[in-house]
Amino acid sequence: MMTMMMMMTMTLRRLQRVQDAAARLLCREPPRTHARPLLKQLHWLSVSSRFQFKLCTLMFDVYHGTALSYITELCRRFHDTQHRSTARGDYAVPTTRRHFVDKSFAVARPTAWNSLLQSVRKVKSKQTFRRYLKTFLFTQCFE
Repeated sequence: MMTMMMMMTMTLRRLQRVQDAAARLLCREPPRTHARPLLKQLHWLSVSSRFQFKLCTLMFDVYHGTALSYITELCRRFHDTQHRSTARGDYAVPTTRRHFVDKSFAVARPTAWNSLLQSVRKVKSKQTFRRYLKTFLFTQCFE
């Protein structure tokens, strides 16, 4: 019996293969060509980085109070006066005992936000934030 985690991993791999094939098609490269340099040339984020991008964009809205109320209610600010995390604007990550739950929406969103550089988080404009975020994730992915 296949676990849910294995199915998610397989789905991510399939999506990445589709993106790799699209990059090869656009760059007119043969099917056996390694896709990573092509993705970099096209300035495309990998599938997992694109998920990070979406999660962080949602958290930007939460941070600035422009998100829908039901999404905002899922996020709790880190409130500990003794910790630097409070001043940095971190969000509390729910503790879990299972690896599968770590991939859930409630855990993945604050984890993605907390991993960002302070300079990226503090941007006020959503358009500028998205540009900085893509640069940050692109650098993380390819360098």
